[in-house]
Amino acid sequence: MTPTAASTVVLTALAVMLLTVGASAADDAAAWVDVSPDGEPFRVQMPAAPTRKEAESSTIVGIVQRVAYYTAQDGHSFSANRIDLPGIATMIMSDESLFENVREGLLKNDSATATSYEDVKRDGRAGKRLVFSKTDDTGPREARAEFYLVDDWMVSFVGAVPAGTSTAGVERFLKSVRLPPQE
Repeated sequence: MTPTAASTVVLTALAVMLLTVGASAADDAAAWVDVSPDGEPFRVQMPAAPTRKEAESSTIVGIVQRVAYYTAQDGHSFSANRIDLPGIATMIMSDESLFENVREGLLKNDSATATSYEDVKRDGRAGKRLVFSKTDDTGPREARAEFYLVDDWMVSFVGAVPAGTSTAGVERFLKSVRLPPQE
């Protein structure tokens, strides 16, 4: 076999391997599940069926309830959250103040550092996008969060990956978010 023919065979084999790996990754992406819990103001896709958790805390403006849908896979974590805001909070605080409180809470609770914070819009609703880095028991992580006001609820979506790895799954997760249209 000539050197040129050998090169062609090697390149063809590499191309076949890359196509096979690419198809496998695409199949994994297609396996994501639709998450549309009854009574929740959102729909989203996650790589696996989530676990539902509830928590309640007392604040100066009343009881705040949180419902979280969480899943983790291959070091990637995803959560969709609904926070019931006390009516008084939405009456006395501006939307911007509510968003700022969520941003500060995420950064404080995760001992995180913000990389960027910007306005976003989804399904006609204004929201915020926060990119941040943190370290948890699994090591350094990169995370993305989006949060929106839907009536008296704050809904947030957070995805995190090990630092230095692709955030493509997190971006897919965030792009899949659907909210009720703004009235």
